[in-house]
Amino acid sequence: MPVHESETSGGDAQELLQLKEAVWRDVLELFEGDEAVARDWMGRARPFLGNVAPECLLQTQEDIVRLRRFVRQIQLGIVP
Repeated sequence: MPVHESETSGGDAQELLQLKEAVWRDVLELFEGDEAVARDWMGRARPFLGNVAPECLLQTQEDIVRLRRFVRQIQLGIVP
């Protein structure tokens, strides 16, 4: 989900924006550039993420790092 700087506020907004863009690139790569499938995946609750949609994990740096780790696990085929 492409994000815009206006969606972030406070503290380290630029770093948060960069992390959001990085996780979006990761998800897009996971789905071989298919933006519609990537957006759908981001919007659906995932059991391995505590039954929350990945897009809900874009609020804090810690959650974004967690989401990126999850995506990498999928890419490596190590998600249960």
